[in-house]
Amino acid sequence: MRYLYCIFFMLGLLQPAVKAQDDKEPEKAGEKLSIDLKSVNFFRNNEYFNPIAGSGFNLTGELPLHLEKSLWIEGYTLTGFFLRPELVYNPSDKITLRAGGHFLKYWGTNGFEEVRPVFSTSLKIAPNTIFTLGSLSGSDQHRMYDPHFNYERLYSSYAEDGLQIRTDNDHIFNDAWVSWENFIFKGDNEREIFTFGESFRYTSPKFSDLIDIELPVQLQFKHYGGQISDYPERVTTFFNLAAGVRMNFDTGERTGKFGLEYTGFLNKVIPERETYIINHGNASWLRLHYTLKKFYFGASYWFADDFYAPNGNGIFTSVFVFDSDYVIHQRKIITGSVSLRLLPEDYLELFIGFEGFYDVNEERLDHAITLHLDFENILRLK
Repeated sequence: MRYLYCIFFMLGLLQPAVKAQDDKEPEKAGEKLSIDLKSVNFFRNNEYFNPIAGSGFNLTGELPLHLEKSLWIEGYTLTGFFLRPELVYNPSDKITLRAGGHFLKYWGTNGFEEVRPVFSTSLKIAPNTIFTLGSLSGSDQHRMYDPHFNYERLYSSYAEDGLQIRTDNDHIFNDAWVSWENFIFKGDNEREIFTFGESFRYTSPKFSDLIDIELPVQLQFKHYGGQISDYPERVTTFFNLAAGVRMNFDTGERTGKFGLEYTGFLNKVIPERETYIINHGNASWLRLHYTLKKFYFGASYWFADDFYAPNGNGIFTSVFVFDSDYVIHQRKIITGSVSLRLLPEDYLELFIGFEGFYDVNEERLDHAITLHLDFENILRLK
């Protein structure tokens, strides 16, 4: 755990040195009070059909007499909304305090799935760099890849608590954070759980007003432990790393923007143990992108060998539940996706998307349909 502190500290020292590219004039000094209201209403239908006894499955033991379907990914639907009202106070241009609540509800349930207070303090330590301690607006804000960090966390796990250093300008995006997911007291019989993440992307200036290059690097440590806990299992940390290169061709507003991307993934369990089905693995992801105004089309080929990411989309993994009795060592998946983002107002986004997943080994096509309304508006009180 002390290694994570060292990494986070060094990233914090480096980020303020990044040259700002924002030419906007700074806001005038003075106290400001406002209300930030964010809500997402969502419908996501995952039509997944994964045969337990398919030819691609390798059992490590006998098939259980009563097989739990949760051992491998099946179709499911996420339907509901979350509401996140926050009172925002700016005593100066460099300091922001936010206090409110996060309320998550799934349709067809009588109560809320999640009701939690949110409070954070943010300090602007450079023109484009902000340090936040407390509640974070996480999930999609980290800009992580779906195999590493499931896009569905926007709906089910948007609220995070921890600390974050974030830099965002024309050429550099860097988000380093710790999300504390399970706190323990002395003698508890459950694990301490937290995630350390780093999401970095450099975008070059355009060459000949046509081509730019992006260099993404992402890593995660998902830690299960706790020195003061009486949990019987030993400490385990999951490490995930992704790095690649993307080339974009901007052919103009009428013809759109094309992108070609390659990303390599590595995963490792620390420490390795003979009893684990997977101790380390890798994956390759070749992707094609096309964007025309609010329309997006993507296609990809995913090839993985013993890949596992605890926070990622389970359809890409070799083991859906890490301690299950069987594994698909090699995954080959062809994907295609189309989406449309409509902005009827500057504070409202309507997203409509379709994704298809063709499993080459199983010769099976799964798909998912997504619809959401993302609302965020700030009401100035003072």
